[in-house]
Amino acid sequence: MIALALSGSNPTGEAPFSCALRIGERIHGATSPAGQRGDVARLAADLLATHGIAPAEIDELRIDLGPGSYTGLRVAITFVRFLTHFGSVRALACDTLALVATTIAEPHERLRPVLDARRGHWHSATFATNGPQWLVRDEARALSTEELLTSVSSADKFVVPPGLDATMRDRLAEAAPVVTTTGAVAERLFDERLPLQECSPNELEPRYLMASYAE
Repeated sequence: MIALALSGSNPTGEAPFSCALRIGERIHGATSPAGQRGDVARLAADLLATHGIAPAEIDELRIDLGPGSYTGLRVAITFVRFLTHFGSVRALACDTLALVATTIAEPHERLRPVLDARRGHWHSATFATNGPQWLVRDEARALSTEELLTSVSSADKFVVPPGLDATMRDRLAEAAPVVTTTGAVAERLFDERLPLQECSPNELEPRYLMASYAE
């Protein structure tokens, strides 16, 4: 089994693009340097070439759909659609909020990743994490500040990126534990806890705006 994972969402701010190649049980990762524009096609091509893999040999693709970087998501998802034309390759996708949640090492009953959706709204979802594969308890939505705060359960733990507004972080901390995290890159897409779904090329749509999924 040869699988390639790509991410252009950059939710925690350290990698404009990232990709990871799994050959059997071994995973090899690569990221574009922070602060640079990055080129996901070149990044993936170099990673494949380094390990002697041709695009047509890829059996499986993995990607996160957002929310996240507007440009990064469009480029990465378009590239995955392109790669699906190489033989019988299947594409698996998940919400970026789930990807962010995988960065938390310690167990917790319910994880709630939060990303800034701008204009007083916050991307959030809830994952039940007390099983071998996580379950989606609350689907990804863009909530107002008050909606987010009033929907908190006593079992929740918020997972936030380093750049989250300090005032908002303090407000979240009053409602539930908060942990700041990094490392939401393509290698995380091989975490077996992720609620991945198989998608056709037409189902691979970026979720970078509030209107792009249920509010």
